[in-house]
Amino acid sequence: MSKARRRLAGLLAVTVIVASAVVAGPAAAAPARWDPQTTNVPYVAWRGEQVRLVKCNPVLATAGVTVEFFVEEWSGSGLVPRVEEATVNHANGCASADVVSLDPGLARVKLVATNSAGVPILKHQFLVIWLSLTDPAIDEVGTGDPTGDRSLGDPAGDGSFNAGGNAGRVQVEVKGTFPYGGTTYTLPDAWPTLAGLLAQDSDANPFDNATKWDIHDDRLKTENHPLYSQCTTHLASVAIDAVDNCNGASLGDQGPFSRVFGDLIAAIGPFDPLWPGATLLSDGKVDAGDAPLPAARVDVSIAPNSGGPTDISGVGSLSRTDKTVVYSRNSAGSGVAHNLYAPFYDAYIPATSRPGLASGIDGPASGNNFTGFLWNGAYDYWEIASVLRSAVPTTTSCLRRSDAAPAYRLTPAGAQSVVVYTDEHGEAQVKYNPGGAGGNGFYFDNLAGVIHDDNGGCDLEGIDVLGTSTINAIARYPYQPVSDPDKTSVPLTKTVHSLFTKTLSYYPKGPGTANSNARIVVAHAQDIDGSPFAGEKVCFFVDDEADGAFGFTGTTGPAGHRFSVGGTDGGSLGTADVCRITDSHGNAAIEVINSIPSRST
Repeated sequence: MSKARRRLAGLLAVTVIVASAVVAGPAAAAPARWDPQTTNVPYVAWRGEQVRLVKCNPVLATAGVTVEFFVEEWSGSGLVPRVEEATVNHANGCASADVVSLDPGLARVKLVATNSAGVPILKHQFLVIWLSLTDPAIDEVGTGDPTGDRSLGDPAGDGSFNAGGNAGRVQVEVKGTFPYGGTTYTLPDAWPTLAGLLAQDSDANPFDNATKWDIHDDRLKTENHPLYSQCTTHLASVAIDAVDNCNGASLGDQGPFSRVFGDLIAAIGPFDPLWPGATLLSDGKVDAGDAPLPAARVDVSIAPNSGGPTDISGVGSLSRTDKTVVYSRNSAGSGVAHNLYAPFYDAYIPATSRPGLASGIDGPASGNNFTGFLWNGAYDYWEIASVLRSAVPTTTSCLRRSDAAPAYRLTPAGAQSVVVYTDEHGEAQVKYNPGGAGGNGFYFDNLAGVIHDDNGGCDLEGIDVLGTSTINAIARYPYQPVSDPDKTSVPLTKTVHSLFTKTLSYYPKGPGTANSNARIVVAHAQDIDGSPFAGEKVCFFVDDEADGAFGFTGTTGPAGHRFSVGGTDGGSLGTADVCRITDSHGNAAIEVINSIPSRST
């Protein structure tokens, strides 16, 4: 289990259970779904992002109503957040405005609506938190990870790969901090604590306020649904819902998904109080998983090769990891019942690019003299938003085989610096592909111990480490520059090993004394990625101690490990006794007759 996942599991001890109205047993009733517009669940943003605040109420549609937004309290040490006056809007029973801060802190923003006589008819208090980035945590996902992926090229999670093997997964987690009341709080960890301190609701019961901050589920594989759920299986006397596609995913990675209210909804993030039917995925408890972390930009990069004559670093490439696949019980992302858990799998970046009236992180996506968001619209976690740098393969002097293309082995190829955005839990992942497919993808000219012959041959026998990679993640404020610098992770190191080998082995022709003076000699050759050298000419030279040698096809090997050897005649080559062409498994064999039984070949 990664350190990040262990920390998450530890947080579950400080949860607030929601459904006090839920009584275990067949008579249990679903808790009433609350209206997020009557609660004060905070909008959460990164420094430099503007947040669109929206309140809808029938009284706002009354003729002659005017609205005003202003910041009435600020916990940060910098400038008080600014309401962008040009964005204040009032139409169709809704009032909205953008507010922005370049510093961290929590703001209470007041909406006041007055009638034509100047009498206040509605007051609403928004909470808005702006976060400072923390150094991102980076981890190589192994098979011990709670997601349970068994297809990883680095099952131990220690950074060791084989050339041409399966990709690994690099997990990045980003958190945020802000000051409030003389304390620095870290999200998502402090979400339950903040709920206990700050949660308010129009409901008169103060003991129920914190439960209204239950807006997401967690990332664990916990199963089962309350007895009142519309799910048709895995029902139990529980007050916590698994939040999964319990009846199958007719809408793909948008569900529908279950929630503690007993119903099923199609879901696409981020959380928006205007869209409870698509973004409120309550599971029945308030914990760190509920914190609505905004999308942070994360640049994941393989450090480039220095160009030095002995440098073998900078190998491999990066590609997309699909969250739908990662957070599926079968690690395939299929829509079978109960398979997809821990949504969202998609979210709008920025949040207000959602069709219709939406609140949250606002655009426009692109800035005029700053980058802004590299995405605009629905984002499928964790799609590559941009490729910043790619390795362009070049030819080395290491000949692989003259009758193949390319004849000479190539240096690395593919994306080596990419941008992804974190999800609502502050997580992003990318795949690390170790390279080596087709015998290419390394700085072969820089490998120590490689033997080059006069025919241009490049003997890689005995070479273990083909290359290394140093990978880091840089968390960047996703919209506009602020005074706080980017944050960089500690590096991950990958080591890619060779599977190149050429072996010569022998086996008795058969049992008994009649077969004791004959041996089947098998030559095997495979490339750095373990793929066999098929169609290669192998010539056998037999000394004068043998009575003869000729090509062999058939079955041989030790008892319990018998295998078939094919191949064809390879013609002649100088003084060679027998030449053979390797079969599809990279094998070729001869039968050697020896009149001295004590000799093996």
